Amino acid sequence: MLILGGMFMINTSCSDDDEKDTMAPGQISNVRFVPNYGGGYFLYDIPEDPDFLYVRADYTVDSGEKVSKTSSTYNDTLFVEGFGQVKEYEVKLYSVDRNENVSAPVVQVITPLEANTNTVAATLTVRPGFSALIAEWTNELQQTVDVYVRLSDGETVAEKVLSSNSKDGFFLVENLQNKDYTVSTYVKDQYGNISSVQDCGILRPLEDAPLNKSLWAFLPNQQLYGNRWNYDSDPNPDNQQPYDEYMGAFTKDSLRNAPSAAYEGRIEKFWDNITYQLNPENYNIFNTGEWGYPYSYFIDMGRTVKGSRVRYWQRLSDKYGNENVQTFQLYISDDDDPTDGVTDWELVGTYKIVKPADSYEADQEAIAGHEFILYPKETKYTKPFRYLRFKALNGFTERMVSVGSEITLYGLEVND
Repeated sequence: MLILGGMFMINTSCSDDDEKDTMAPGQISNVRFVPNYGGGYFLYDIPEDPDFLYVRADYTVDSGEKVSKTSSTYNDTLFVEGFGQVKEYEVKLYSVDRNENVSAPVVQVITPLEANTNTVAATLTVRPGFSALIAEWTNELQQTVDVYVRLSDGETVAEKVLSSNSKDGFFLVENLQNKDYTVSTYVKDQYGNISSVQDCGILRPLEDAPLNKSLWAFLPNQQLYGNRWNYDSDPNPDNQQPYDEYMGAFTKDSLRNAPSAAYEGRIEKFWDNITYQLNPENYNIFNTGEWGYPYSYFIDMGRTVKGSRVRYWQRLSDKYGNENVQTFQLYISDDDDPTDGVTDWELVGTYKIVKPADSYEADQEAIAGHEFILYPKETKYTKPFRYLRFKALNGFTERMVSVGSEITLYGLEVND
């Protein structure tokens, strides 16, 4: 009997441990609300219950949709969003414990500021781009919004949309002609809130096109320096250098080319209209060898042009890594007498390849090439120029070897 009794006591104890807690946690207290655009946040004191986990807010937005938002675990702050008007809304706040027991609600009546769609729309601007329109806006709350750009050429109406939660938004409406478009915009969110439509007037994209690369040629150091080059400095052309008084510029960070060929790469592959391909690999790249950063390549465009955009392709086999270039600069020169060397270089801009967070988007961008507007803050062409300097500042890694697949410049031919 003693043994059986002991076994009975043990079994009873285990059964008690397995019973689920059904007691609701205490309510939050000392609730305060801080309004913001289209919502705001609650501050509160959490209950002393040891199994308290989080707070849940239930409310209804203008579309009739019922919304629930939860705080982080053990947090004393809870954000709400999606309200479309400056008016009173009822929000019920519940404490929830580890067993999903829910307290009685703490009912709050709040008045948010105007909808975030309106504040984003107020910052939204559209300006002409190159064969495109450029939409820009600010989204301080970084809530997801859909930005709509509607345009009409008098015959057809089209609407483009971009969903974004970036603080500084940027949207290209591409593949447009050099003609007038009547443009308007509006902003919508996931809760059905829509801003008023803004009239942006009549805008005309600037014309540009990919520049023909058949006349491009590598500008070797000898031509870069012209009659300042000392051909007697060494029998091997690869070891020659300019006269002593010009040696100060003959550095990796100034007027000097990286090796034109190394391993499987040659600089002429940088503009041969063939991008790096996989399956099978075509190894269509330039390769600096163990040269390091920074480095430059100088290119003779073969005639005078004006630039607008640039597109750059990585080596796809190790995109966004290994030996690929991450940041580069472009310089131009309109030197009309290269006999004493090509001088008067002007910096156009610095451009950095940023890997998109979405892996599919990152892959597609690498395949299509990374496009940069030469002057991103204003729509303008470069001055007329003939000579281009590509200067790589750093790669994605600390490797000394650097590679790239293809570069295309957009702009206009300059007819003398």
